[in-house]
Amino acid sequence: MWNFWQSSFVRSLILDSALFPAAVTLLMVVAAYYKTRKYPGWRSTFWAAAILAGFLVGYALTYRDFSFPPRTVLSWLPWLALVGGTVVAIADHRRYQWWRYGARGLIAGASAFVLLWPILRQETVPAAFLAWLTVAMLWSVLWFALTPDNRDQKPAGTTLFVGAVGLALVAPLLGSILLAQFGTALAVVLAVALVFSLLMRGSRWDSPSADVGVLILGNLMVDLRFYAGASMVVMGWLLVSLAAGAVVAGILQHRGHSGHWTVLAPGLISSLPMAVAGWMALQTYLASGGGY
Repeated sequence: MWNFWQSSFVRSLILDSALFPAAVTLLMVVAAYYKTRKYPGWRSTFWAAAILAGFLVGYALTYRDFSFPPRTVLSWLPWLALVGGTVVAIADHRRYQWWRYGARGLIAGASAFVLLWPILRQETVPAAFLAWLTVAMLWSVLWFALTPDNRDQKPAGTTLFVGAVGLALVAPLLGSILLAQFGTALAVVLAVALVFSLLMRGSRWDSPSADVGVLILGNLMVDLRFYAGASMVVMGWLLVSLAAGAVVAGILQHRGHSGHWTVLAPGLISSLPMAVAGWMALQTYLASGGGY
């Protein structure tokens, strides 16, 4: 056990990608829960900030690059998360729903363009536009499907948690340890926020929290496909997993179900196609000789 802990990679994975992000998220959600009792309308914003802050702590300890302008695709991650999270949080406080939908579509489109730019500039204009449009549309549709209205978004949180775990498992099989660490950090902070909200009676998981999760996971999935070389088959199963969770959550909500089963069922169902994605990535890894 001591030799296991002596590994610098293991220590980094446990401390930098899990324990420190979890501690920051827990401190902030506890503070948000107790300090916003008089202003419940702001609790959702602080909850989303806790998830974002926890993830950025994991990013800072793992990658340590907050350069601006960003020097690499991964360097864009904190800035896109900060700007995108701020925009969707502001939109969530607007009176009309179309503000939220417009903000999500805008952030998805802009993020896709920024992340894909190194690839798009090497393509013809029609090919570049088609690639950007496909990614932006898939990102937007999944975002709308996972967080369709102002209801409690814990079911979306469990689906996003499964997606982050799946990405953390798939990425190292495709040769990207960094994305695996980022996926771990996201999964941990989502789990902390979800467990706390389930334990505290009357605690909601509002749209900004799910929005931040979709935004970060979307960034990581784009990197996984276009820069880590994930196959279309693997990415297809990852997308099916998220879509399955959204469909199950919608069905349960439509039928008026409530309670912990409504929260857990989308995650359980989405874990099935996520397992298939992991199995497909494992086959790719073994076929390549089992090395990086």
